[in-house]
Amino acid sequence: MIGEEASLDEASRPELAVIKRFALATSRRIEEIVTLSWPQVDWENREVRLMQKGQHYRTIPLTAETRRSSARSKGGPRRMDSDPRPRHRLRPLQKGEVDWWETAILDLVPLLRKNRNVMVDIADPLGNIGIFRMNHLHPPFKDVRARRAVLMALSQEDYMRAIVGNDDSLWKPMPSYFTPGAPLYTEEGGEILKGPRNFDAAKRLLAESGYAGQPVTCLVAQDTPVLKAWGGMKADIVALDSGTLFARMPQKSPPAEGGWNMFLVWGNGAANISPAQLIIRANGDGAWFGWPNGLQVETEVTAWYDAKTLDEEKAAVRRLNRAAFDHVVYAPLGFFQLYQAWRKDVTGIVPSPLAFFWGVSKTA
Repeated sequence: MIGEEASLDEASRPELAVIKRFALATSRRIEEIVTLSWPQVDWENREVRLMQKGQHYRTIPLTAETRRSSARSKGGPRRMDSDPRPRHRLRPLQKGEVDWWETAILDLVPLLRKNRNVMVDIADPLGNIGIFRMNHLHPPFKDVRARRAVLMALSQEDYMRAIVGNDDSLWKPMPSYFTPGAPLYTEEGGEILKGPRNFDAAKRLLAESGYAGQPVTCLVAQDTPVLKAWGGMKADIVALDSGTLFARMPQKSPPAEGGWNMFLVWGNGAANISPAQLIIRANGDGAWFGWPNGLQVETEVTAWYDAKTLDEEKAAVRRLNRAAFDHVVYAPLGFFQLYQAWRKDVTGIVPSPLAFFWGVSKTA
């Protein structure tokens, strides 16, 4: 959490700073705030205005005094919906007790569409990217042959259908480290993810890497659907909630001592439209969790930053994509989109990678 002494002007993520400050000011969890209330920001006066259910905006100054006193205020929302069970979010939205569902469960979308008071649409045209992240510090994935074996055996379709089911309009294969449809998208070097899966070749590579069937520790967030479809090596599945998973990801210790061999997550496509992203870096300790270390990958990242024209950028990204697949920085699992749903009396909701509250309002 951002401390009371932090300056909003100095925050690198001002929109997150405001939400966190508001959480401090109201003694509420961030996920509760975005479920049932609409923070709007007055930057000049450093205030957050909260629309409560059935009421007009009230102003909460971002001060320590407000944070202490607001917890005792009777003016807060009468009901905060933080129920982690997705199906228990359906009825409140249908009844008008909740106004906006940021990521509607696909199984429930047909029911939502039948409600004349509810809008349903794609949450973000840039979608999401599935990520199979391997730990480059410890066997078996310390050896690039084991990482390449994963690419040979991995079926992106299996992962994507675990998320979106049979709706082919919501996913596409992604033999790339960059978001489909973005100007720098390329499939250079991604042939290993195309065509029928080659399990025999994958097994041979695993054997060459020294893998002999020992369990590998796979961290899975049991509340995230992309993590339901993994299979292949003998895996020691460690099922965690997302918060615990994120807390364990930075651990560099061996898997037997609290570390890990692999985990699966997703990220939004907006973060993967260019090499200006952490997850494609291969600079060892400076890289994202898994800590890949590949000189050619870093060379091409630098070349992209040094590019003077769009054509030079595209050429650098083609080389980078090939180098990333050669080194297997991580395994892309595919591209997919999800829905959001909201009450029709709420306006100003736009497709975006995050739930942006600026401009969102509600008719009386």
